Amino acid sequence: MNVKRRYLVLVLGIVIMFSGTLMAASVQSGFGSIAVTEVDFQAADGSMIHSTLQRPNYATDTDPLPGVVVIHGSLQNKEWLMAFGNELARRGFVVLTIDANGHGNSEAGSGSGAAALDYIAALDYVDETQIGLIGHSMGGGISWSAMEDSSVSVRALVLVGSGFSASAPYTPNTLLATGNFDSLSSYPHNLTLLEPYFNVSGIIPDTTYGDFASNTARRAIFPSTNHLFETIDHVIVSESVEWMKNSLKGGVEDEHWISSTNLLYPLWLVGGLIGLLGAILTIFPLIAILLSTPLFSDLKGTPSEESATTKSFVRNGIVYGLIGAITFFPFLLIGTVLSYIIPFPQYYGIPIMSWMLGSGLVAVLFLFIILRRRGSATNLTLRGLLGTKSQKPILSIVKSLVLASIVFAWMYVLTLVVDLGLALDLRSFLPGLHDLTLAQASFVPLYFVVFLIYFLVEGAWLTGPMLPEGSGTWTKVQLNWTVKAVLIKTFPYLILMAFEFVGGFLASAPLVPGIIGYSWLFFYAFAPWFAICTVITMFAYRVTGNRWLGAMVNAILCAWLLASMLAFRG
Repeated sequence: MNVKRRYLVLVLGIVIMFSGTLMAASVQSGFGSIAVTEVDFQAADGSMIHSTLQRPNYATDTDPLPGVVVIHGSLQNKEWLMAFGNELARRGFVVLTIDANGHGNSEAGSGSGAAALDYIAALDYVDETQIGLIGHSMGGGISWSAMEDSSVSVRALVLVGSGFSASAPYTPNTLLATGNFDSLSSYPHNLTLLEPYFNVSGIIPDTTYGDFASNTARRAIFPSTNHLFETIDHVIVSESVEWMKNSLKGGVEDEHWISSTNLLYPLWLVGGLIGLLGAILTIFPLIAILLSTPLFSDLKGTPSEESATTKSFVRNGIVYGLIGAITFFPFLLIGTVLSYIIPFPQYYGIPIMSWMLGSGLVAVLFLFIILRRRGSATNLTLRGLLGTKSQKPILSIVKSLVLASIVFAWMYVLTLVVDLGLALDLRSFLPGLHDLTLAQASFVPLYFVVFLIYFLVEGAWLTGPMLPEGSGTWTKVQLNWTVKAVLIKTFPYLILMAFEFVGGFLASAPLVPGIIGYSWLFFYAFAPWFAICTVITMFAYRVTGNRWLGAMVNAILCAWLLASMLAFRG
């Protein structure tokens, strides 16, 4: 990458990032018709709750509008449910989408739902008699607790992938919206479970029972989706908008009303994706620019490993690809057991670290066996694959760490600019780049070490016995290496996701029910980032000739991602 091209690609990445995030911000603000702010307030136990407040510009103390609180599920944060906020706010609702306790930027504790109800009802431009709640999964449970603990009367409730409460003090107008292959719900295939709450027998989906005026309205819908994608399902979002209109606006469509089928949140998702990809694109020219400076120039190198034959590439690629997928559930189980023995502040922290370390160790074992069998027929050795190829290895490792830290700092600054300037994260629905709280930041070093081991081993595989043959220009060879490596890395997870989603869609029922099916959702969260990290691995190897820089950049990005994604125990 020549000097001029480096800076052009860097500028291009920044332009793409801001183009995408500005698109998402425009949707979030209703193209200027909605004021969007991030607000913090305190729960009864003293914990601080972080949220996004969307206020239509015409909401005033003399013309207050209905208010809706939106609460996400476990291992999520408020951005997972912004589709509801974006669509409700542009139709005349004040919407408060929160980070639940221990999630996102909210502190660990309890009472986030009740505090959110109290906060939104106290706003002078909100009609405190017309308050609604939307909760996904765990957020549904928080919603029931909020109604019990808050003095605010809730008139409308949407349970997305969640359930009813037999002990609730009252049940408002309630829409149950669950995917028909949601692995955690029995409702879609056993409607008799709903009869005590609907006060009727023989419940028919997509049918409204009861009366909105008397707060007895009930409705159940089961669109074709799974637990994860319920929050961006167009049927669920559209039905939720209609439910709030009928419950909180008396069904009236005023001059501000927009048809509930006219949805713009997909543009928010697309904008977020473009923004994230633009930010990630800047990593590559930034690395090239830093390597051209006197401080880091000695890190530059050229690959010296021999390429694998097509047969060896395919055989070894299948082995490595299967290692990650096959070891997931065994090591997740081991980590879950360890979690009961070793107290750890973040949920799923130990299980995920167990998977990363366990699959890495298994991969090292198989790599050792492969290299031993090849013997003198190859110039590859385990020491060589994991080394720095420098006469001063310690200095090389330290400089690689400094360079990776600069890349992290750069990406974090971009994240802060987008967050503070546009009230957005660099993401598209699935986990993305999010600013860290001090509590989250304290776990980044631990996760960094775990991921560093994992990505060093992965780099040894992808650029060792799996390095594809290539000829032609620098760009052609790099594309060949990268595309093949990404396919090998992600293919097993794509198959598993297709089995869960396509199979569930066709069967209209979860193929893997229960908590095992729920844990399948980790594949959706990790697979895109595995692909991104593989691109970084292959690029860093090409410009340095070793695996350390790529492993460190990937490790610090994934440590950041994991620390901001996992929830803290209350």
